[in-house]
Amino acid sequence: MHASLLSDVRRHAAAAGLNLFGLVDAERFDAASTPERRIRTLAPGCGSVVVVGSGGRELWQRFAELGCACSGASAEAVDGFALAAVRAIEAQLAAAAVGCRTVGAGCHARLPFARLGEAAGFGTVSPVTGLLLHPEFGPWVRVRAALLVAGQPFGPIHDASISDRFQPCCGCPRPCVAACPVGVHDGAGRSDLARCAEHRHGGNCASHCSSRSACPVGSAHRDGDGEHAHRHTHSLRTLQRWYGHGVWRLVPPRWRGSP
Repeated sequence: MHASLLSDVRRHAAAAGLNLFGLVDAERFDAASTPERRIRTLAPGCGSVVVVGSGGRELWQRFAELGCACSGASAEAVDGFALAAVRAIEAQLAAAAVGCRTVGAGCHARLPFARLGEAAGFGTVSPVTGLLLHPEFGPWVRVRAALLVAGQPFGPIHDASISDRFQPCCGCPRPCVAACPVGVHDGAGRSDLARCAEHRHGGNCASHCSSRSACPVGSAHRDGDGEHAHRHTHSLRTLQRWYGHGVWRLVPPRWRGSP
């Protein structure tokens, strides 16, 4: 029954443009995580994680089909559209007596969504930029939400990670490093997001990320101009919050969250 249920919710996710879908064993994931990043620190009874994401332009196209992607649309509206689809999946699971809790990306700073995407088989976290890279979509992927499921109602979960065989940054000339105008990425795996926040808060790199755009993997699936600008605006607001720019300078650091 639950195997069939999982197939149903996967189809519903895909119909909303959420074309990345995978399962993660919470215990196995936590064994490789620091204590503050462990799933079961957030949800002690969690045994399975349903990870939902989007790759390429499909989610945006679904959003546009509903007439939402107008000039006044915001990145938050796209996120809300995706999260509403995930909430519907949560309700579907609840109706089948599968207990779970939805956590949207950006709603819990301590949950490592890029690493969850990697564990779910969505790609490999770049050792250069920290971006999740998909074999087809490259850096044009986003983990949208995680459903923290009690126990393992879908049975044992195999290790879906492809990071041992998909390593696109090995041997790459790293144009992503050279493209950044303020050298946020040092090429050795360290990224100075505080520098990025300060640069962008000053009005620079307003419409797109040069580093992400320079990645040669999945270049055919780059965001369209409108979507890229919307997403970029949203990420700026997150950086401003983390590093205390704008109105966030008045908020104590412990209340801003952290990367």
